[in-house]
Amino acid sequence: PVKANRISDEIVQQIREALLSGRVQSGDRLPTERQLAEQFGASRASVREALRGLEQEGVIRIKKGVSGGVFVANIDHQLVARPMETLLRLKKLSIHEIAEARLIFEPEAARLAAQRATPEDLSQMAEVIQQMDAAVRKGKTFGSYDLKFHKLVAQAARNPVLQMVAESMLEVASRVITELRPSVEVLRHVTDCHTAIYMAIRDGNADLAFKLMSEHTLDVQSRLAKHEGKK
Repeated sequence: PVKANRISDEIVQQIREALLSGRVQSGDRLPTERQLAEQFGASRASVREALRGLEQEGVIRIKKGVSGGVFVANIDHQLVARPMETLLRLKKLSIHEIAEARLIFEPEAARLAAQRATPEDLSQMAEVIQQMDAAVRKGKTFGSYDLKFHKLVAQAARNPVLQMVAESMLEVASRVITELRPSVEVLRHVTDCHTAIYMAIRDGNADLAFKLMSEHTLDVQSRLAKHEGKK
């Protein structure tokens, strides 16, 4: 039984420890609210509050209905990426600061993607580039496609730390870029750069993928900085 003043916090901590120790796995069904209350020696209200907090964090999911219950969610990088994204957005970062951080992890992600990308990864990248190209031809912006391409590169790197950083940093970068409303000319150039990066990854040319992603990040920073200066 728990003995802290804030009982729900202690319940949350014990469930987290069960996850970290491996006693509870992703997809496992937890005991019912009543059973948990008995197990912890706590009220059902405290258990309900703890479960609500864990659900908001994305640690568990609560299903309604006959086959419902409390289940351990599939734990992934997004559990960390979401709060990190919020912190980055509150900081109101500059284009230079965002580009500087991207320059640290994105070229390496591209290098690893050239070594580890699966046929499915390559297919998804090619599809996004086609969507970007179609949007540019119609004179439209494509913020979501740009973001998705960079996330796919990070995904293809098969490194959960890189993917976690990408999920948070790239969301912030995409918002900043969208707010600056880059011209169709800039977006056309971005599409060409993405195509070149994709081809290097597809061909397994890790050094070229690294080089092209580095140049692309610096180029976008320069173009957007000029664009921002005109506003």
